[in-house]
Amino acid sequence: MYRGLVCDAAERVFAAHGFRRARMSQIAHESGVSIGTIYRVFPRRKDEIYRAIQEDRGTELLGRTRAIGEAAWRQSGDLLDAMLAGVAATVDFFAAHPDFLRLVLREEKAWGGSAKRRTAEQTAMWHEGVDGIVRAMQFGIAERLLVDDDAQTMARTWVAIQEAHLGHWVEEGMRATPAEVTARFQRQFLRAFCRPEVLATRRLPEVTTSEPQPDMPPAGRNPDSARTTERRRGS
Repeated sequence: MYRGLVCDAAERVFAAHGFRRARMSQIAHESGVSIGTIYRVFPRRKDEIYRAIQEDRGTELLGRTRAIGEAAWRQSGDLLDAMLAGVAATVDFFAAHPDFLRLVLREEKAWGGSAKRRTAEQTAMWHEGVDGIVRAMQFGIAERLLVDDDAQTMARTWVAIQEAHLGHWVEEGMRATPAEVTARFQRQFLRAFCRPEVLATRRLPEVTTSEPQPDMPPAGRNPDSARTTERRRGS
């Protein structure tokens, strides 16, 4: 019970303040657990708490996306359907755990560029996740669904794209719904990695947005020239 309380509270504290600036007193206050009890459960203090969060959430994320992707594969036998289902599962997981998303965006930089993580366990999970994408990319290339390129590079590129999309989502206050983010993810995946003739046969997910759109000038008007005209009138 204490472990769960402390990890949930620390996730919020790390997401808000960053690992280095976070204090054990903040975690104790947020969790309602005394510092003495926290030290008994986590003798290595912040490092051990951070590792526990990453292991628990990372294991859950990998397991859920794999299970949902495999279920989609069994249902349709279509690799792209399976990969897109995994994309949706990823977005849904982070929507359910927004503080964990903020934490990994803040602390785990260059998702696709470097395998080295804070702990050996995190590094192993990174390899497990990327290696699964590599195998899917290799199968897609062999089936002539995906462009013929280096599968490792493709997998790392896709991980980096995910970081960019999720980072933008957080920066915008996560106003977009998970369905909107998922549709953007899926469209990006299909456009970036599918062979042109395959892409031509698939209907891209439609992106609808609940965000307010900026006012557009009337058709045929150049907004810059319109502003210039207004300035002239004012002078």
